[in-house]
Amino acid sequence: MKEHWAGHWSPLLDMVSGPNRLISPDTLLRKRRGNSFEMATLLASMLIGAGHPALVVSGVAREEVVVNDQIGVSYPFPILEVETEDTSPPVEKPGQKYKLRGLPDLESHLEEEMAEVHRRKAEEEKRIEEELMRKQMEDLELLAVDRYHYRRSHAWVVIINNAPWSVKPRINYTDVNGDVVETAPTGVFIEPSTGFICETGCKQYILVDSIWNEHNYYVNKQKYQRVGEIRWDLRDTNDWEHMLPGEPPEMRTYKVASDENIAGEDHDINDEKHLDAIFTWVNRLHIGLADYEQRFPNSEKTVQYKGAIHERYAPYSQRDGKVMQLTIFNDDDCTDPRVRYEYFENRFDLMRYLKYTYAINKYEEIFGKGRNDSLKSIEYFSDPTLERKMCFYSSSRMDSLEFLSVKPGVTILHYKGRCDKCWYKEFEFNITGSVLKKVTEKFHRRSAYDVGTSDIATRIFLFQLNKIILKFHYTFGALTASTVEFTKPPRPDYGKELIYDEKLTKIYKANPLDPTRTNLELYRLLREQLQSEDQIRKQFEKMQEDILNIFDLRKSEKAEPKLKFRIFDPLRNGAARAIRMMQFAEEEELKREIASKPADFLAPYLVPYKHQEKMTSDQALYAYNACLNDLKSRFVSLLNNLQRNYEDLTSESKSLNRFLNKFENQFDNYDYKRLVQQSKELELNKRMVQQRLTLTHEESQKKYEEVKSALLRDPRLNIKKNDGQNSDESK
Repeated sequence: MKEHWAGHWSPLLDMVSGPNRLISPDTLLRKRRGNSFEMATLLASMLIGAGHPALVVSGVAREEVVVNDQIGVSYPFPILEVETEDTSPPVEKPGQKYKLRGLPDLESHLEEEMAEVHRRKAEEEKRIEEELMRKQMEDLELLAVDRYHYRRSHAWVVIINNAPWSVKPRINYTDVNGDVVETAPTGVFIEPSTGFICETGCKQYILVDSIWNEHNYYVNKQKYQRVGEIRWDLRDTNDWEHMLPGEPPEMRTYKVASDENIAGEDHDINDEKHLDAIFTWVNRLHIGLADYEQRFPNSEKTVQYKGAIHERYAPYSQRDGKVMQLTIFNDDDCTDPRVRYEYFENRFDLMRYLKYTYAINKYEEIFGKGRNDSLKSIEYFSDPTLERKMCFYSSSRMDSLEFLSVKPGVTILHYKGRCDKCWYKEFEFNITGSVLKKVTEKFHRRSAYDVGTSDIATRIFLFQLNKIILKFHYTFGALTASTVEFTKPPRPDYGKELIYDEKLTKIYKANPLDPTRTNLELYRLLREQLQSEDQIRKQFEKMQEDILNIFDLRKSEKAEPKLKFRIFDPLRNGAARAIRMMQFAEEEELKREIASKPADFLAPYLVPYKHQEKMTSDQALYAYNACLNDLKSRFVSLLNNLQRNYEDLTSESKSLNRFLNKFENQFDNYDYKRLVQQSKELELNKRMVQQRLTLTHEESQKKYEEVKSALLRDPRLNIKKNDGQNSDESK
């Protein structure tokens, strides 16, 4: 089937002789239409930019490759099926540890051995026939199928592994003589119209005429019957003719009469010059975010394979968030569908996968983590009377529910990791009235070392018979399990205690040596089971409501699917981007406003008096003195630090000068110059610190007077000048 990307089909003459002109890769990205040569050039450019040694191959291919017909090709990708965990309990196979020794075999097996010999002989003959048939088919493949067999021009891409000009590490091996030998370069083909990767021995390509990349144009001079026999060492001029000069030295190999390789010697490029090549005029290749997300023309692509139809969609192009759909058919002509796989992204209901089986009308849906109901998967049929199964993420549920099976009249639940060790519950009820008939619960052993008789394994509530049956875990050395069967007594009146009747209790002890339960213990055990029965009734009602809510929610989610997107998605979240830009503008405006206003030195000292309408004279004088004292302390601390730094530099400079004067003749020129340079740097730093100390002292006095005059003029303090002077004199 013709793909959308290769939607421009040349006439037969162009297909046989090749295109007369090629558009640039940049134009191809914009048009989304092109022939095989243009697509191969674009793909090779992308691969070269990513660091791969890729080249464009010009040659001859089979008809189905040239016209991009995939109908005869099986679906090449693995089917991404999401496997659900098996919730069934492990079945222990008895008799695996200890078993009786088998009886000796006294019968003759001569006929069986002769039959085995004949079978092997027949298989060997069949293998030989298949090998002969394969060789005959390979010989037939070399024959032309029609008059255009060797004339269908096509282009594809080859990546040469272990290429000498590649930035990737080279591959070497050790031969039989112990020498390290470079591995010969090998090729890998990539079909640009499909993206399929195959070895050079694949049968879809017939001839290789020439190859080229950004360095040179190489003409194939080899004689071969199959493309897989081609050698890919481009340095060998016996196999490949180099058409253009100026290629990298590692790709050039010069041959002289003595077969000596002189590639390492210097040569003038002009000596090789025989053709002028123009410089590149192509714009830089760029795929924008919107184009990259669109992926396909019209945001979709459909390919028909042998017995399968593969459909792909761009994200957000479908209403339900579908990104891929694969339909498997029972026949090769794709008329009888068997299974349909659908894959989704960016859905609010977190559905990732849907599988539909046509024969039985069965649906399987898989969900990601994060749903409120912790639903993991659901299986159901078109017929609502058939069984429906649901799996949950047990770690995110309060009840640790892992599996739920709903049948008409029966509901089965599996749990994982509950503190009460319950892992299985089965509810049997009347379909019409939802009246409980029977409830079965199963428990794990509380401890592997607990072999007591009070560890319940199975608990059964028979509501119509008014019975409670308890089955305990096997005790050590017991062949059967102990059981206790209660027949529920009539309910007492309000405010009265339950009356226990031992005649309504049946006890079976697997081990007669086990301690016998007293009536008080049985009474307490009965009360516990009656309380559990009340809880089970409430749980059943809530469970029925939750199941209906899940199915109703899924029905609405399928009828009206909603998609979600990231808050930083520039293609869709325009409102959020506008809000962020508005916030950024407001922050920048606030910064400019703060920078334009003068600094308010007094604001931190007025915080204790912000609730007063007017400050008293003592409070104003206290704030005035506190502000000036803090400013003076800051300048004093800064001056002290600069003074200490200056003294340290002075001491270090004197020590270094004394050291140089004393040991001047014991240094070589390099060390002496290095120490002299270090001494000069110390002197320079010392002068800088001294100058900064002087400027800081002058600036501190000036700044102190400015702040002092500003405080005296501040109306919030309302301090008279004489009061300020008296305060300074008192300090």
